Amino acid sequence: MDAHTQDGPGGTRDVVVAGGGVAGLAAAVALRHAGIRVRVLERADRAGAQGGNALVLWHNAVLALRALGLGEELERIGRPLGAYEFRSPRRGVLARWPLAEHAPRYGAPVLSVLRADLHAALAARVGDDLVTGVACTGWDERDDGVVVHLADGTHLPADVLVGADGLRSTVRRRLHPHEGAPRYAGYTAWQGVVPVGDLDVDDGVFVNTLGRGVWFVYYRLADDLVYWDGIVGPEAARRAGSGATSPREMLLRAFAGWPGPARGLVAATPEHALRPTDVFDREPTQRWGAGRVTLAGDAAHAMTFNLGQGAAQGLEDALVLARHLTAAPAPVALRRYEEERGPRTAAMVRRSRFNGDLLRRRGPVACALRDAFIAAAFERVVLRATYRLTVDGLDPAMFRPLQEATR
Repeated sequence: MDAHTQDGPGGTRDVVVAGGGVAGLAAAVALRHAGIRVRVLERADRAGAQGGNALVLWHNAVLALRALGLGEELERIGRPLGAYEFRSPRRGVLARWPLAEHAPRYGAPVLSVLRADLHAALAARVGDDLVTGVACTGWDERDDGVVVHLADGTHLPADVLVGADGLRSTVRRRLHPHEGAPRYAGYTAWQGVVPVGDLDVDDGVFVNTLGRGVWFVYYRLADDLVYWDGIVGPEAARRAGSGATSPREMLLRAFAGWPGPARGLVAATPEHALRPTDVFDREPTQRWGAGRVTLAGDAAHAMTFNLGQGAAQGLEDALVLARHLTAAPAPVALRRYEEERGPRTAAMVRRSRFNGDLLRRRGPVACALRDAFIAAAFERVVLRATYRLTVDGLDPAMFRPLQEATR
């Protein structure tokens, strides 16, 4: 462990990361590459206990993971997605996004992965410096560092504390005690992962079918698995759930009459494996951290899944944080990191929220207008705007492969 410790130009030698999700582990990997000792504290008793669902890694996420040295792992655990399709249960394909055609331009494909597989790949790089069953409850700051308080009453000194402890971050709550609760987005996502079996599931296509107050997403994963996500708003849930004896029955009613594999995927998922997730985000804040403490991942910029950038932005956080901590003293480095990341992630939060509000329309006129807009303007407006926000204009230096520190 100590072999990773050295005095860099920034002077930071020791970082504690609260939170062992994707963003926290990515930060640890990036900082270890820079020669900084890292200890990751995960409150859950088992690493990756929050896993089980899947992720789409867009071009920038793949580039970030390659920079972290996980290119070979991605080849093993990822499955390329060549296209993204918006569909209507009645009108069929509304718009098609040719992802594979854009991959050469950005130097990376779009991949689907199991979250648990990605988490395991990152955790393997962190090794014994990931400690589970340990929660950060607070800290005291000194001129030369912080003393992190743990739930078991022990204390951990470090140069820097990074709060990557998720949507309901303890670190964020301490930094911003008067901030309101996370914002409910107005819908619940029911998720499952099942073997493809005899189901007719498009290979290499991310399918997003839009209904009234509901929509349904599915795509293939490695090892002939399929991830699906049935998103249901409150009114649709009440309507479909009236008289239903189980969540599966409610979902089957919500997507009754839909073409394609939606109902088959729901039916193939064991009742105990159905995963409901109420969707939340947070209003962007102008100030993330203070002193020797900062935030990363969902703790800093929780967003809905409707832009597919939640994990990607956590991965970008890791690279930018490591770069700044090796270049300047901790308080200065952390503020520079926040100044660089804040505007970009705030734009992602707002666009993702806008997308979700568009997709969850439930009135017949509103849904018809939504579908007509997607069919008429997707390539000319939506696709270009999405690439402009997520990938275009990024400094290639952000994704330069990190070099192992001299040991």
